[in-house]
Amino acid sequence: MTVSIKETSATVRTLDVTLPQDSLTVPFEKKLSKYRKEVTIKGFRPGQVPKAMILARFGDMIRQEAIDEVLNQTITEELKKANINPVTRLKIENFKDDKEHDITFTAIAEVDPDINIQGYESLGITVPDTMIDGAEVDSEIKRMMQMWSKDASVDRAAAKGDVVVGNYVDVIIDGEKKEMPEEREFRSLLGESASPGFDEGLLGAKKGDNKVINFVYPADHKDEAYRGKKAEFKVEVTDIREIVPPTMDEGFFEQVGVKDEAELRTNIQESIASNKKQTVRNKAVNEAIDKLIEMNPFDVPQGRVIDLIKYSLKQHAENKEEEIEPTEEQLKTLSPEAVHEIKKHRILDFIANKEKLKASQAMVDARLHEMAFAYHVDFESLKGHFRQTGRIVSLREELRIEAAADFIVGIRPVTEEVK
Repeated sequence: MTVSIKETSATVRTLDVTLPQDSLTVPFEKKLSKYRKEVTIKGFRPGQVPKAMILARFGDMIRQEAIDEVLNQTITEELKKANINPVTRLKIENFKDDKEHDITFTAIAEVDPDINIQGYESLGITVPDTMIDGAEVDSEIKRMMQMWSKDASVDRAAAKGDVVVGNYVDVIIDGEKKEMPEEREFRSLLGESASPGFDEGLLGAKKGDNKVINFVYPADHKDEAYRGKKAEFKVEVTDIREIVPPTMDEGFFEQVGVKDEAELRTNIQESIASNKKQTVRNKAVNEAIDKLIEMNPFDVPQGRVIDLIKYSLKQHAENKEEEIEPTEEQLKTLSPEAVHEIKKHRILDFIANKEKLKASQAMVDARLHEMAFAYHVDFESLKGHFRQTGRIVSLREELRIEAAADFIVGIRPVTEEVK
């Protein structure tokens, strides 16, 4: 047996392998013996099927199994000897076997290139301080009250802040009559629509009215296809509903999980502060990563890129069990973002290793407390579940990478022994 390993590129290793035919003898005989014991053929007792008959019926299959075994064993041993760690499944090319001469083939292994990230200690990128004012808290309380509001049918003209319920009769966009969907009902909160002209046409409407509303879609409409176009909507109004906000009393406070308004404001203020801090932190980290990628160029295995794109497509698919093969267009469109994400993770992993960053028990508990609060579950039960399922390991890894992201924007970890 001979193996020649070449470094085809920074991310590819090529193994040219030659296997003598006699290397198949032992595994072939073992598999043949196994087939003779297990195969049942009418007219023969188990284990008594003639060898010639087994070879006639299953010889090619047995030979292929023997080849696969020798091939896999050989490649595994040679990769280990050369300290090559493939990041994707190997590709076998140029396989030749005429059953007389040596078996030859080429194995292609994709690998992560070695990296040595420089300059991360002094990028000069930090997380700016954030401020919160009372108006932001008031606005969030108003939003919360709207979320907990109810609506009630009223016998009057529609005003701003009301919900108008109706049915589309006809819709004409830029002179073209649109085909109406089976579900024609609409509910429009006046003053909050993406098309202000439509809302204005409903102001003053009453239950039972038939309205013709003409307006122009705004230039910044969320649907680019409609921007700046003239529209004519014929609608029938079926109901006017007034928004009734909850009363800020003991019952409401109990519903939202606080004892009084002071605690509600404190919780909201802390939530806004946390969100703001996370937003500016993420912006700083992204800026730092972009700078490090520019300062430290390295290649990414194409197999990793394809695997990440497949994973992303699968996460957005209705059937998450189905294997999805990306199209050429998807590969072209999604590859830049996938390459960036892979480089980001490799850089942060390198920094975490170099700086010996680990997730302390306090960090793990803090994250579990956040999750328990968000999902309204008991902290100890959640912690036990993470330990039993092994998810605690992936959580520690996630926090380790986050610590590296903090490090490059000047946030240093508190030293604590990991329990």
